[in-house]
Amino acid sequence: MPEFDLVIIGGGIVGASAALAGVRKGARVAVVDAGLAGRATDAGAGIVSPVALDRGELRPEWTSVITECVGYYRSLLAELDAIDPAGAGSATFEQVGELVVAGDDPQEQAALDAVAERLSRPEGRRAHGITKPVQTIDGADLRRYWPELRGDLRGLYIAEVGRVVGSRLHDRLMTATRRRAQGARDGAAFELIPGAGMLDPLDSSPRVRVGHRVLDAGAVLLATGAWAGADLAGFGVYVDIRPIRGQLVHLRLDGQQTGMRPIVNTPGGGYLLGFDDRIVVGATHEDVGFDARVTAAGQHAVLSAALDLAPGLSAATVLETRVGLRPATTDGLPLIGAVAPAIHVATGLGAWGLTLGPLLGELAARHALGDPLPTRLDFLRPGRPLLKESA
Repeated sequence: MPEFDLVIIGGGIVGASAALAGVRKGARVAVVDAGLAGRATDAGAGIVSPVALDRGELRPEWTSVITECVGYYRSLLAELDAIDPAGAGSATFEQVGELVVAGDDPQEQAALDAVAERLSRPEGRRAHGITKPVQTIDGADLRRYWPELRGDLRGLYIAEVGRVVGSRLHDRLMTATRRRAQGARDGAAFELIPGAGMLDPLDSSPRVRVGHRVLDAGAVLLATGAWAGADLAGFGVYVDIRPIRGQLVHLRLDGQQTGMRPIVNTPGGGYLLGFDDRIVVGATHEDVGFDARVTAAGQHAVLSAALDLAPGLSAATVLETRVGLRPATTDGLPLIGAVAPAIHVATGLGAWGLTLGPLLGELAARHALGDPLPTRLDFLRPGRPLLKESA
C-alpha cells in the first residue's frame, strides 16, 4: 500500500486547491514544494474575470471553462470562510467590478467595441455568467472611479468581476486542507514537504524523491507551472510549455482608499488594481526563460504604461516589483489530465492562473484519484498535438 494516495508536486494555487480536493475525498495527500523564485501565484495581479480581452471569444468551450471557474469562487470562499472565519473579507477576495477602457488607438477601440457588442446581447452575457447589463462610460465618469486616469478614455463597466490576493488565497487553502485533515475519520491526511520533488522514472508505480526521502504514491499530480516540462522529460514525455516573465509594480497613494476601486483593464494588456494597502500595475510579457529577476527595462515599461493610462499616479510611492513566471503553451490553453499511468498534470494556465487555478486544481486532483475528468475539458487534454512522446 503506498504511503500517500496522491502526491502533488508544486505548492502554488493549483497545488493548494488540489490538496484540499484530495483531503475532501478522504485521501492521504502530500504536497511537495520547492519554493522556487518566480512562482506565478505569489506575483499574480489577481483579476478574476469571466471576460477574456486577449483572444476574442472564438471557442465557446474556452469561454465556458472560464465562466465555470469564476462561478466556483463563491462556493470555495464559502467553504474557506466556514473553516477559517477569521480569514474572511476583502483581504482575500472582493467583487469590485471592472472598467475596460481604451484611448484613441484604433486597435484598442475595435477590441473595446467587440467586447461591448458581445456583452450587449443577453445570450452573450449568459455565456459569461453575467446577469447585469454592462454600462458604457466616458472619460468624466471614469475619473469618478479613478481620478488619476487621463481624460480621453472611454470604457465599459462590468459589475461581476472580482480581484483576489493570490498569496492570501493560497494560505487559506492550505489552512483549510490542514484543518480538514486533522481528526478526519475517513482516513484523510495531509503533509507539506519542503524541497524539490523529482519523479523516479525507474519504478512501475509512482515514486517521488525529495532529498533522501522517497514517497510512494498511488498517483502523482504535477502542478509545477512552467517547470512541468522538465519534470515530465524523465518519462520521455515532452510538453510544449515555457515560462513567460511578468513584472508587476506595487504602488501606494498616500491618504487614498483604493481597496474598493474597480479594476481598470485595457485590450492592450495594461491594468490597474486597487487593494486595501496598494495599487498593482502591470505587466510585462517576456519570453526570457527561467529568469525571475526584476529588471530596469521591465520596471520602466510597466511604469511608463501605467502613467500613460493614469498620469495622476506620478506621485505614488513605489513599494516593490514582483516577478512571476507564467506557464504558457503554444495555443494559450491549459494542460490538464493524465500523461502516463498514474501521472497527471495541471499547468499552462498562463495569465489566467488565479482565475482558473482553484477549480482546475480540484478537478485534476479528483481525476488523479479515480474520478473521470469532465468531457467538457477534453480540449485541454495533454494528448492534444502540443504534447509529443519521444521516439
